Amino acid sequence: MENNFFNEEDLKKLFSDIQKPQDEEESVEIEFKPATKESVVKKTPTRDLYLKFVGLFVGIFILTFVAVNFSAISKNIGYFWSVQVFGKARLQNLATPTPVATSNFDPATQATLNIPKISASAPIIWNVSESQTQDKLLEGVVHLQGTALPGQKGNVFITGHSSYYSWVTSPYKDVFALLEKLEVGDKIYVQYQNKSFTYEITETKVVDPKNLSVLEQTQENNLTLMTCVPIGTNLNRLIIMSKEISTN
Repeated sequence: MENNFFNEEDLKKLFSDIQKPQDEEESVEIEFKPATKESVVKKTPTRDLYLKFVGLFVGIFILTFVAVNFSAISKNIGYFWSVQVFGKARLQNLATPTPVATSNFDPATQATLNIPKISASAPIIWNVSESQTQDKLLEGVVHLQGTALPGQKGNVFITGHSSYYSWVTSPYKDVFALLEKLEVGDKIYVQYQNKSFTYEITETKVVDPKNLSVLEQTQENNLTLMTCVPIGTNLNRLIIMSKEISTN
């Protein structure tokens, strides 16, 4: 009787245990998962970081703006305080400011603009061309060349600074800082050639810088004042229109 040492089952088991070649790597399955909202947030700046950046930017902007326009802003704060403490009536009853003493003008044409309500007083520099206006604004208020003179029919057009760099030395760098406080019925005084011309405000408005209609001459004796608004910008122009009501 033939006696087999290994049967069929033993042979299968034996060959199944033989180690596979080392260079034959087992396949590795990699699972790809779609990015979730949580994973994206971790890889991008947080909302708090954005808020801090915006807050820092706004803070620096405000501090810079206040520093540059400190003089004009101080005038507005002072005016607000005066109105709240003393009342508008007292401000309107202020005496006409004393004319500013100047030595750069011919006595025959020397003139001063006075606005009692906002305590504004400045010498008027006559017949200034548009190209020279910016250079002359630190010396007073500027009368635009080609417009009427006090006592003449037409439109006397005068412009002044509402604000300028706080470190610049000039008493007229913010002479019109409070011009927006004027209302219809308020008075403006011009002293010119030993006469005092009184004007009464008829209209106030804000216009685009390209609006040249404010320069148009009239058939009456009018005075127009202009300055930049909002304070510290040149985005728009504040226009104060008035008519002559008396001459002394």
